[in-house]
Amino acid sequence: MIRWLKQLLSWRKGKNQASGQQERFPLMARDAWCSVCRKTTRFTRIWRCAQPLSSCSLCDLYFDVPELVYGRTQPACPRCEEPLEQPGFDYGLCDYCGSKFELVEGTKPGLLPNRQQREEMKKHGRSWSLS
Repeated sequence: MIRWLKQLLSWRKGKNQASGQQERFPLMARDAWCSVCRKTTRFTRIWRCAQPLSSCSLCDLYFDVPELVYGRTQPACPRCEEPLEQPGFDYGLCDYCGSKFELVEGTKPGLLPNRQQREEMKKHGRSWSLS
């Protein structure tokens, strides 16, 4: 949880201080369907991405021109393949399993697979499941 909080508040220092703009805004907790846990769970760590990220949240690779990375249909970090957050969308972490989801009102949350889940997908195909 502390790592998540540090990442969420990282806009206060470093690269984002010069621009003076926040990349992420914290939101109220809510219940949502977790496809990994296969049940409705509480999501207390929720945020909205306000603008394209200037660096990867996993490997800290700095993007000189974020528009080039965000030009793809599903933007991902060129180094570690971590899916990047889209501006204007809500994101959250499941309190039970810690999986990251894109939360769109009126739809089931979309899983943004972490490194372990991506490795499983490469082994067994593109879909991911608990078993």
